[in-house]
Formats: sequence, C-alpha cells, structure tokens
Amino acid sequence: MDKQRKLLSIVIVSFNTRDILRECLNRVRKYGAGMDLETFVVDNASGDESAEMVSREFPEVDLTASPKNLGFAAGNNVALRKASGRFLLLLNSDAYLLPSVLESTIRYMEKNAGCGVLGVRLVGEDGKLQPSARMLPNAWLKLLVISGIASRFPNSPVFGGPDYSWWDHSSVKEVGWVPGAYFLIRREVTDKIGFLDERYFLYSEETDFCLQTKRAGWQVIFYPDVEVIHLGGESSKTTKKRMSGSGKQLIHLRVKSEFRYYRKNFGLGSVLSVAAVEVFWKLVIWVKNTFVRDEKSDIKKEEAGVIMGLIFKTLIKDRFGKETKP
Repeated sequence: MDKQRKLLSIVIVSFNTRDILRECLNRVRKYGAGMDLETFVVDNASGDESAEMVSREFPEVDLTASPKNLGFAAGNNVALRKASGRFLLLLNSDAYLLPSVLESTIRYMEKNAGCGVLGVRLVGEDGKLQPSARMLPNAWLKLLVISGIASRFPNSPVFGGPDYSWWDHSSVKEVGWVPGAYFLIRREVTDKIGFLDERYFLYSEETDFCLQTKRAGWQVIFYPDVEVIHLGGESSKTTKKRMSGSGKQLIHLRVKSEFRYYRKNFGLGSVLSVAAVEVFWKLVIWVKNTFVRDEKSDIKKEEAGVIMGLIFKTLIKDRFGKETKP
C-alpha cells in the first residue's frame, strides 16, 4: 500500500547522544507543529538508552533501533527508504532548529527548482559562524588546510582554503557542498541519483552526494537567511594527549573515505596526489620535531608517524581507494 506523500521527511541518525537528541526532537516537535511532516530516528546501537528515550517520549517518531552501528550513510538510508516527503531533511542529533527554519528553507526550494540540496548558516551556542559552505576538495585545498596557510590568510580567495572564509556568508551562493548537520534534499534528486553511498561509513558521504547532485544538473545552495545551532563544531577540540585507539580509528575512517571519494569520482591519480600531499606534510612535521624539539615534539612525531602509516596501510589494503565491497 502506497504511503500518502508528506511535504517533509526529517531523518535523524543517533549514536550515544540521548540528551541532545531529546532537545533536537523537542525543537522539531515545537517548530514543526502544524507542518505536513514526518520524523524518523535511526539509532545506531547506542549504549545510552537513546532508542528507549525516543520510544517513550516521542511516540510520533518512526524509530528504527539498529542492532549494530551502520554508520552515517547507511543509517540515514534506512529511513530515507521509508520516507515519503517531497523534501528530505538530514538533521544531526546535535543540530537545534530555530523558529522559521523549516518553513523558510522549504519555501526557497519550492521557488527555486534548480536547487537540489540546500544548507544553512550553522552557528555554535555562542552565535559564532561554523563552516557552513565548502568547496569541493582537491589536493591544493588540502595543502592549504594541513599546512596552516588557510588559517593564516583567511581573507584571501586564493589561500583562504575550502570554507569561503573571505566571504561574509550574507547572500545565497552556489557552493561545492554543505555539511550534513542541516542537509535539505529535493525528492527528485534521490529519484535520479539514489541515496547516500553506503561505502562511506563516516566522512565524505555528503561531499560525494553533493557532487553527484551537481553532475545530475542541480545546484547545491548555501541559504543564509536562517540559522541552526550546531554543537558539533564546539565539541571538536584539539587534544594535547597522545592519540587514543579511537582517535586512530577515526583517522583511518577519514583517510579511507577520502581515498574512496577521489578514486570513485576522479581516478587513481587524484588519490595518489592527495596522499602525497598529506604524507609530505606529515614528514615535514616529523623531521622538524626530530631536530627542533619542545615539550610537545614527541606527541607531534607520534601523530605524524601514525597518520603516515595509516595512509600507506589504507592505500595498500584498500587497493588505492578502489571501490570493493561496502
């Protein structure tokens, strides 16, 4: 039996975020009141009773409690396959809606048929702008970021890096990709290109989806007229401690997804070029901290060595980013 189509389907993937998920859903309930929408939560085997909380406190939500962690792409796809909305919103559990966000962004999409994916201004709880609109990645942009050049010249369109830091984010702009914290998709896009690529467990999935959207003829738009509070940027803090096992795993996932993105979309040469850029810079760091030492030199050397090792291991094990199994 066909499900009656809604205006909007909101999809939230959760992993051990019970308390902030509760606030996220409370805001969806409050600011989505009266709208023709449906809400899905996919819980990725959380150990903090997130699924139980959703079931108990938000009976209107379609809950899927996965017995294992599916990752970001596959987790979203579980709900996207059930969603009926004309528009599909991927919303992070740590992203808090503000008044009129849903109505305003859908109104823009309805008036602009060429917009396939839309993102908004993401701000921290302190109101400061977070990266909200980004260029599609390449080896040059990677070098600017990991070398620190981008942070030294934020007002330069040439050296400022991938986040349009020289632009005030006050106008509608077609961009390379938008972060998945608030990621509004036109249904026709998924009808044509499919859902998120599940070969990405974490990282690069939104970038890849935006690239496929653009290649299919739609625009990826940054829309500045509304804001969403995003906690993620504030919780990401640089650590001075030695790299943990979970930290190494996240780096491995980042490298693996990055190589897969380049191999899938631009070929083997692009994989080798971005790998060379990162290995070169980590080698510079390793050599520098061997001969010019301070209290952090051992930690910096260890981190550089771990990342270089993970890059070589990923290149060999993943066959230079070749797409194999999901």
